[in-house]
Amino acid sequence: MTYQIFNTNTSQWVDILWAVSYQGMDSSRNDVDGTNAGRVLQDALLTRDRLATKYKWQFTTKPITAAQAASIEALLMPEFFRVRTDWYTPGTLTVYTVYSNNVTKAYVINKGSGRELVKLSFPIVER
Repeated sequence: MTYQIFNTNTSQWVDILWAVSYQGMDSSRNDVDGTNAGRVLQDALLTRDRLATKYKWQFTTKPITAAQAASIEALLMPEFFRVRTDWYTPGTLTVYTVYSNNVTKAYVINKGSGRELVKLSFPIVER
């Protein structure tokens, strides 16, 4: 599987899966409904009125160094950015315009080495 973020500073695709923890990637597909969506009380008939489908990925990293965390955070900083993945289309890379918000950072002390490590948790949502 591939999941890459386009780095606007270097104009290169950057793989982030190396930092993702075991079972640290979830996704969902959300439908965006129009104004006609809803149920009619008389017969409980559901009208969907789907306008679009949006994808959302939720990531949690394994413990990484502060410098590694900063490099990932820099990729998530632009208001909108691009990702390239075959998550929903196995074998075919698809580019999505996305955004990220609510990046959570937790500090973890590695008792064995005394080094301070960081875990990030963040969503990436299709525009």
